[in-house]
Amino acid sequence: MKTIQVNLYEFAELEARAKEKAIETDRYINVDYRWWDFIYDDFISICQTIGMTVKKESIVFEGFYSQGDGSAFKAEIDLPQLLEAVASQNWKSYAPKLELDLFLPELDRRILKLIRESKLDIDPQVIQPTRSYYVRAELNENLPYSFHGYPQIEKELDLLEKWLQQIADKLNRHLYKSLEDEYEYQTDEQAVTEAIEANDYWFTADGKKATRLESLSFKNSMETL
Repeated sequence: MKTIQVNLYEFAELEARAKEKAIETDRYINVDYRWWDFIYDDFISICQTIGMTVKKESIVFEGFYSQGDGSAFKAEIDLPQLLEAVASQNWKSYAPKLELDLFLPELDRRILKLIRESKLDIDPQVIQPTRSYYVRAELNENLPYSFHGYPQIEKELDLLEKWLQQIADKLNRHLYKSLEDEYEYQTDEQAVTEAIEANDYWFTADGKKATRLESLSFKNSMETL
């Protein structure tokens, strides 16, 4: 039989280089679960304040430092509510400090009146058109027969769709930036250190986590009872 004695240390007891190694080893300790859930919930709540219904399962992202990374979501839009919400910045009732830089569309006032009175059946929505990470706003027009053949109406609806695209893009950028900021926060040295200390990990002098050694020690002690 051979007995080996190893000194173990709490994180605070490690030398600076050993701490660096311990932090780098556990750099992703805070992001190995669904860390993005509350970001999704926050985004859904923001969208609700402006008349956009987003289902959590429709939100996707890939990040954060490679070409092609991004986010996307799907949404049903209550257009009269969206117009009112943008005009009054309704999202600030939920997030007072949030700046979204949303503005009203420059549409013919007659078209705006029809929209506000829900007299245009255009079913606006935001979709993720492919597996890529971007969004597209579209109108599914179902206009009365009497509206057809009026180029001005079609022109105004094209402008409306472009405006909705700008709204969708700005929201999507906000979503992705929120995810990126949270990821960077959770993998920051301070956050990783706090997680290590909260978990009461022990380390060898060179900063290697001693979880396996503790397990073996506990198992051997139980076997000798």
